[in-house]
Amino acid sequence: MRWPPLTPERNPVADTLNFFQQGLWLAVMLSAPPLVIATLCGVTVSLVQAVTQIQDQTLPYVVKLVAVAVTLASMGRWIGVQLIQLTDLAFTMLPAVGR
Repeated sequence: MRWPPLTPERNPVADTLNFFQQGLWLAVMLSAPPLVIATLCGVTVSLVQAVTQIQDQTLPYVVKLVAVAVTLASMGRWIGVQLIQLTDLAFTMLPAVGR
């Protein structure tokens, strides 16, 4: 994600609101893949349990836990880069907002 460049003539209030909007959107983007994977795994395991008539209640949780852990491990670098960019933008904006 590319952040807009900060210039001295920009409005600090609008920049702050834009920063919070980008932060919320980033939170949605970063949490979506694990949530989608957990949902798909839960539905798939539930269907398999219904077809095979397995009554074990812990099975869906174990499968979801492993799937989400693999998803987070594989996407960890991208998540870290996005969070570092947002943090860098926050520290870049501090002098402009303080005026």
